[in-house]
Amino acid sequence: MTETEVRDYLRSHFYATQKIKALESEKFQLRLDAQGGAVSFEGTGSAPVKDNTTELRLMKLADKEKAIDEEIERLTAHKDAVRKSIADLHDNDLESVLIFRYILYCTEEQAAEKLNYAPRTVQEKVKKAIKKLSENMC
Repeated sequence: MTETEVRDYLRSHFYATQKIKALESEKFQLRLDAQGGAVSFEGTGSAPVKDNTTELRLMKLADKEKAIDEEIERLTAHKDAVRKSIADLHDNDLESVLIFRYILYCTEEQAAEKLNYAPRTVQEKVKKAIKKLSENMC
């Protein structure tokens, strides 16, 4: 894998996290939408009556939720694979730098501050870690 591909792979953790958040929001919205027409009142009494439309709506909801859950599982597995790739460096210093940059989404300056390094040092360590990952992921 080239160094550019490794950077893209590490960045994919961020996009997977964002997509998971979006899918969870979509699932919540689907539930709200399904509840919107779930009960109708018929006749002279005030007792709610469920109809076939509600049943169909709930079945569709279950199917959509299952598809969303499967996608969330796939994205979570991808995030775990990115984390494992970082752990496979077997170098705590390089792993820490990559975790701050690609898992916690810190800027070089933020990572430098948290690790008590100069920003230039973080930049050099990221470059070294990416080179090592590139060699490991061939």
